[in-house]
Amino acid sequence: MTTYHSLQRARERTGLSLKSSARLIGNAFERGKEAKHFTATERKFLERKVKDGCRALYYNGYCFIVSADDYCITMYQAPEWFGKKHYDGKDEIRKAKKYMRLSDLYEQEDDQYGLCEVS
Repeated sequence: MTTYHSLQRARERTGLSLKSSARLIGNAFERGKEAKHFTATERKFLERKVKDGCRALYYNGYCFIVSADDYCITMYQAPEWFGKKHYDGKDEIRKAKKYMRLSDLYEQEDDQYGLCEVS
């Protein structure tokens, strides 16, 4: 269910007609993901405008604030980084010491069987 305010915000922020905005909000209720299903950073972003008894839904690049009575109160656009894995270059090798120790063991085993090239 929607309020007139949420329809106006959806129309203003998406550029859709009132009918399409109502359909978007309806789809958010059916297919949207709640904030508890996201990582801590994303959950914090979704719940920043949530008041008592309300919840946040994410659907199609937008955050929908829903009251306890299941009325959509408002919606706003999520940033580009939302829902994407953040790669900072450190995820490839989590424990570098352990990796180096294992790679040394493999080289020693290969030397034992004559598989490594000796220069």
